[in-house]
Amino acid sequence: MFKKTILSLILASVLMIPANLALAQQSTAKVFIAKQPCDVLPKIMEVVKGYKEDLLFMGKGMSFAAQSGKSFMGGMMFFTNQDTGTWSMIQLFGDGTACLVMNGKDFAPYGGPTIPKIEEN
Repeated sequence: MFKKTILSLILASVLMIPANLALAQQSTAKVFIAKQPCDVLPKIMEVVKGYKEDLLFMGKGMSFAAQSGKSFMGGMMFFTNQDTGTWSMIQLFGDGTACLVMNGKDFAPYGGPTIPKIEEN
């Protein structure tokens, strides 16, 4: 009887591991609603001008609406002041709306190891 109870407990514990791992994996993902100041580009550019930041690079990217999950394509502009280390990232949409996605300080070029390439099957 004792061996049967122990075996049942071990079996139940082993069967619970995948469920617990799934819960742990789900809880590590960051999904949040962010507030971004948006306006016409000249107005948003006042932040960049205030910190005397210059355009470092541009790209295209996608953002998602918090309420609906709808995707929106837009241009991305990354500005830095390499003397002070401040930086700003702005997304510009086709209708002329610009949003300050993020800004901060301590900008520095990355000088660490390269990220290994993922081999395709």
